[in-house]
Amino acid sequence: MTSMLRLIAMLALSLAPLWAQASVTCSVSSPGFFSVYDSLAATDNLNTSAFTVNCTRLSSDPATFNYIAFTDDGLYNPGGSGNNKAQLSTGTSRIRYDFFTSASYSVNWSKSNKCITGAINFGSALFGSQTQTYYAKIPAAQTGLPQGSYLDTVSVNMSYNETACKSNAAVDASSIFQVQISNVPACQIVLPPGTVAFTYTAFSPVAATASTTFATRCSTTLPYVMALNANIGVVSGLNYALSLSATSATGNGALQNYSINGVMAARQAGDCATTNCSASATHTLTISY
Repeated sequence: MTSMLRLIAMLALSLAPLWAQASVTCSVSSPGFFSVYDSLAATDNLNTSAFTVNCTRLSSDPATFNYIAFTDDGLYNPGGSGNNKAQLSTGTSRIRYDFFTSASYSVNWSKSNKCITGAINFGSALFGSQTQTYYAKIPAAQTGLPQGSYLDTVSVNMSYNETACKSNAAVDASSIFQVQISNVPACQIVLPPGTVAFTYTAFSPVAATASTTFATRCSTTLPYVMALNANIGVVSGLNYALSLSATSATGNGALQNYSINGVMAARQAGDCATTNCSASATHTLTISY
């Protein structure tokens, strides 16, 4: 499993056609989420994902546009009673999960009376976008399920010109996203590393340091190792070194947090020909299990 240190792309699985109300038109999309699930883990499996709203308007329209976003109950929870369910791709066994509106995991994100509110602030532009986070929980101790990939398809909907959740809101834009839960022993990078950002002055008598963090989730008792494609490099004529806070571990079914630490040695001239320069290099983090 690999993750780029600097660039993380989120691709929407589908975009809905546009509906018009007044002269504002919007689309909504989400990449869904994937999670490795371990029924032996003592705690619930917690995940985050996001949805993005893109809107266009005419210059005569207001500069602020309000909306609410909500979901349906997926393919395997008709009527919306209890948890949503993802079904084994090669059978009929199902695993329970649910969406929530915040990291407190206290309010379900589901029907239009349990929504996420938002507002597009166009300013003087005719295009506006907003990305919002939603949360997913797979309850612990779902034992006895066959190993495999459990799938569900969910619609994310939005209703125009709404400032608060309400029952039976109109669906003005919609798209689908995928839920994939695997209970096959595996690892995943749940929170990818960010940027190791150095600030360095030429000939500085003190080394510069920087770091970033990431988190893995690996099945209980599964050993794994972590490595960077290179631990040293040169950027803008400045030598640097990178190290991992740990290079091996054993999974416990929950999030395990690590860091990538960097140091840029003192008294380097670099090759910047102006007062200020910026440059970058990309490294790859690999988890093997």
